[in-house]
Amino acid sequence: MKARFLGGGDEVGRLGMVLSTDRYKFLFDYGMNPTKPPTFPMLAPKVDGVFVTHSHLDHVGMLPWLNKNGGANVYATPPTLSVVPILLYDSVKIANLEGNSLPFEEFDVDSIIETFTPLNYGETMEFKDQDITSHSTGHLVGSAMYRVQNESSIVFTGDIQSIDTHLTFGIKPISTDVLVVESTYAGKEHPPRPSVEENFLSSIQKVVEGDGVAVVPSFAIGRSQELLMVLENTDYEIWIDGMGRTVSNVLLSFPKYIKNYQRYKKMLRRVRFVRSKSDREKALNGDVILTTSGMLDGGPVLNYISNLNDQKNGLFLTGYQVEDTNGRMLLETGSINLAGVTTKVNMDVKFFDFSAHSGHKELVEFIEGSKPDKVVLMHGEKREELAKDLTSPKIVLPKNGEEFEI
Repeated sequence: MKARFLGGGDEVGRLGMVLSTDRYKFLFDYGMNPTKPPTFPMLAPKVDGVFVTHSHLDHVGMLPWLNKNGGANVYATPPTLSVVPILLYDSVKIANLEGNSLPFEEFDVDSIIETFTPLNYGETMEFKDQDITSHSTGHLVGSAMYRVQNESSIVFTGDIQSIDTHLTFGIKPISTDVLVVESTYAGKEHPPRPSVEENFLSSIQKVVEGDGVAVVPSFAIGRSQELLMVLENTDYEIWIDGMGRTVSNVLLSFPKYIKNYQRYKKMLRRVRFVRSKSDREKALNGDVILTTSGMLDGGPVLNYISNLNDQKNGLFLTGYQVEDTNGRMLLETGSINLAGVTTKVNMDVKFFDFSAHSGHKELVEFIEGSKPDKVVLMHGEKREELAKDLTSPKIVLPKNGEEFEI
């Protein structure tokens, strides 16, 4: 059995891994980086099945291209399969608006959706001579890792989160011979989540008490829903705008996948949804606005910054800001590109680490607890820092494009 990373091996993003024998080829994830312009993985060979870990663009953004190469059944949990089309259609729309070319079109999205096949947590399917089982990773509602079992076992994790959050339980070690695991935060730790939430809430309180509005850019999938739950015990007027509104409602259909479903359902009844231009104007007089995009590169957030750009209002970033994005520019220079003009942001700007990834210590604990004979570290730029803290006798640090023995 051999494997090859098409992307996301020695880098974060645009993940795709081909696992192959003489009898079959499987593809695990197939994403693109939503940079400007987007960047893509290497083209995939014809495969017998595709296993998707979760619905972030750097893990699913290239799925429609597979339609041009004969297609294949795409397996994932029901929540993931319900959210992915929202993301893919939006990617085509944005590319057309911005004049970027994608290696697929809208009809390819239509076609790949027809191949979607649900695989629930704990469910095992027989595929060729392998049993493949889905398990939770704690990263998002519905995020999954896959255990491929024959006479030996391989686990491909996708992205993982070790701590319990408001919506998901943290990942648990899984016994396997070979562990293919992400290393996004190798060499880095996250602050304790309770202190992050406390600082976030106190910062919002300060803004609201000063008659301001807290604008919270957040990723539509995962982050927006988690932040709603962080705000659960407040009495603020909360608005949610952009794709996060759509995704939040879609996830209501999957109570078995949400840790505190009744609380989540109650919270969604309470918040106000921006559905029109007039709603967007009303939101300017609210207390908290959760809105896309999380990296300030488009979407309703730019409208809110334009209208609320003074010191009494807050702009609270809650996720990693990729290089060459407006969010990174804001953190480094205090300005953003607004309609082609470099604009100083006068709002109270803060960053809060609500990462949905395990930190270095948590990665070590998960890997050691899984007791693998071989560890393959992927999806990271500082994998060596993680490798030196592991006791496994065989550690592989593959580069994109190079084939290696499993």
